[in-house]
Amino acid sequence: MTWPRSITVAEGIQLGSPALEHEFAEHFLPRLKSFFRARQALPDSIEELTQETIVAALLALRAGRLRELGSLEAFVLSIARHQLAEAFRQHAKLPANASPNDQIALHSLAPELILTVRNEFYGLDLPNQRLLWLILVEGLRPAEVAPLLGLTEDAVRQRKSRLLRALAEKFSAPAVTNRPTPTTPPLKLPPVTTP
Repeated sequence: MTWPRSITVAEGIQLGSPALEHEFAEHFLPRLKSFFRARQALPDSIEELTQETIVAALLALRAGRLRELGSLEAFVLSIARHQLAEAFRQHAKLPANASPNDQIALHSLAPELILTVRNEFYGLDLPNQRLLWLILVEGLRPAEVAPLLGLTEDAVRQRKSRLLRALAEKFSAPAVTNRPTPTTPPLKLPPVTTP
């Protein structure tokens, strides 16, 4: 069921009406809380997700990003889905009982590995560095990365897959050393005697 005031409210928010922004928030706050509860969102985050969704929707409406005024509900729900997906991505980055200090400890476990990964990353050409950075560090989806790099979404997925596979192969390959393997047994010296 569509909200009868959706067109009026959307137009008013675009024009900067605080009263219509308030009406918008009052209409969508309970609906968004129900939306997040129904999806078993992180229970401690429902209030925060609801507020972030309201703010993101208001900012998008003020900027005129709603293309069809009659689809306000669908527009707000798409923002809510994005907020929820982002919350799950952020939540999945660390173990459930991890603190910020644990994150630092994870990095200090293998500094030589971090250096190796960093060297491999900076060994890539700049477009590939940017693609991996946007996806793995910034958390953007291929659909969001594609216009930034001037590629299609499928090209971004394929390139990401190829780059990660190549990096994984480098790290799973046996270590190669430059030291020659000895062909003769080491020379044994007699013990040193002091007079």
